Amino acid sequence: MAVPQTGSSALARAHPTVANTVDRLLFEERTRWAMHVHDGLTQSVTSAVLELQTLRHRIEDDPAGAIEALSDVESAIRADLRDVRQLLFEMQEDLAHDAAPLAMLAQALASRWKLRVRVLTEGDLGTLDDGVYETAHGIVAEALANVAKHSGVGDARIRFRLDDRSMRIEIEDRGNGVPITAVTDQDQHFGIRMMRTRAAESGGTFEMESTPGHGTRVIAVLPVGGQGEQG
Repeated sequence: MAVPQTGSSALARAHPTVANTVDRLLFEERTRWAMHVHDGLTQSVTSAVLELQTLRHRIEDDPAGAIEALSDVESAIRADLRDVRQLLFEMQEDLAHDAAPLAMLAQALASRWKLRVRVLTEGDLGTLDDGVYETAHGIVAEALANVAKHSGVGDARIRFRLDDRSMRIEIEDRGNGVPITAVTDQDQHFGIRMMRTRAAESGGTFEMESTPGHGTRVIAVLPVGGQGEQG
């Protein structure tokens, strides 16, 4: 029995009427998403940027008012982040619902750095609140940047494991590694301190294990529901 063809090769062999219909539907769908992004996210982000520009001057004359305005801008940007995550999920229906947001994030960051990344997930990641998600975002982004810049390899593995107390994040590569005691407090490795600070501010923990020539592993444990993992 012949196996049905899918994807672009099947479309190329389809009847011209079918191919034209598919092309038209794809164009309409892309246009719909483009209008959604433009009318919603683009305008909202532009508004936030303009507000931040005005705060440069306002912060000297009215610091209290500037702080209040910053809070409003932060709330608006957080709402935009929720919209972005929802868009990513809707555009990637082939991903499991609970894994979609962070899996999409990791793959997008890997693509930016031209890395091949394997993402493993355990638990219902769709239940994460904004604060945990944003902390995870910052840690994963910095860790993958370090892989791209320092590991000498193009592969990494990310594991997200969520239970009712905490989320554990592991980012691992098998590259060059770094001497941890030598780099932790150096300016050029500000990113390591940033990851540690992000985890600590959320009530979590951060570790970085590395041996020159044998790769690096970043481990962050972030509390969910008020309790972090100890030890």
